Amino acid sequence: MGRAATPTVWPWVLWGVGALVVAGGLVAADRRWQAATTVDPGDPAVRVAGAVRSISGSHSVRRTEYDAAAKAARVEATSQYYDARKTVEENREYLATEGRLAAQLALHQDAAVGEVTIRLFARRTLLATVTARQGQTYDEMKVEYSGPLVPP
Repeated sequence: MGRAATPTVWPWVLWGVGALVVAGGLVAADRRWQAATTVDPGDPAVRVAGAVRSISGSHSVRRTEYDAAAKAARVEATSQYYDARKTVEENREYLATEGRLAAQLALHQDAAVGEVTIRLFARRTLLATVTARQGQTYDEMKVEYSGPLVPP
């Protein structure tokens, strides 16, 4: 009597081990990528940019700079509220509100930032610059208009 033909188990074992090695490599590559691209939420520039994004929209921030020695942050953003069809007075009011709210939120409970400057643009045209310091009230924040919003 002969031995019955039994399928060998080794190809399946090798296939399983190979799948585990590939999966482990993918997980390791993903963790390396996440570590390289993760932004520290404690970074003052990131917090200030996040404050501006929450007021002006998720794709509004163009550039953010932070000077640790001066405790000053500067953000350039695209205004979501400027509309060339509105009057100068309406646009000035909207931009002042947009910039002051963003500055207020950026400074809120953040001792690492003593001053924030927010420059609001429409395409390539600078429309308004809002400067705020810790301890200032909403109305004390300085707003300077540019381009089509320059006071007559």
